[in-house]
Amino acid sequence: MKVIEGSTRLAFLGFFLSHIPITLLVDSQGLFGPYYPKALTGITAWYCNLSGDVLMKNAPSTEYAWFSSVIGCEILFQVPFFVAAIKMIMAGRSNNRNESSQSQLQLQQIYPEWFRIACIIYGSHVSTTLVPIIATFIASREMTIGQKCATIAIYSPYLLFPVTLMWLAAKESFAEIKEGKKLEGKRE
Repeated sequence: MKVIEGSTRLAFLGFFLSHIPITLLVDSQGLFGPYYPKALTGITAWYCNLSGDVLMKNAPSTEYAWFSSVIGCEILFQVPFFVAAIKMIMAGRSNNRNESSQSQLQLQQIYPEWFRIACIIYGSHVSTTLVPIIATFIASREMTIGQKCATIAIYSPYLLFPVTLMWLAAKESFAEIKEGKKLEGKRE
């Protein structure tokens, strides 16, 4: 996977840097809500009243246990990935050539294979969790059309960034497969 550069790099850094506090301070209330300070639960309650977000408003609950389990996966698996992604994206364009891993990334202009695979896993996991979330908003009888549109718009970056990252990681595999077929054809 080629090193992410330019405005795409800045967008992904912003996404991952903002996603850590959002996950720990807001999203995780859908799993551990009663244990959060009133100031934080008050912000989430305000958001739920404004947006009509039926999942955050009703979580944690047995009716939306699946949503709480998605939040559990976000905390356990995605937050560590966010930290790794920030580190890898920053290392890809670091000006400090004294550190061996950073200079190797700069010379090769590619990320390690483990990171490419992690990006594919992360992107596919998150995109599949967003399908039932968005479907719940669309099917909700509690939300107005305006609330549905606003809530889907709020959630959409959490679909678009992971899908884009998955595509960036997977497209090189497709290119390698295609190139391999060309080479095999020349050998025959």
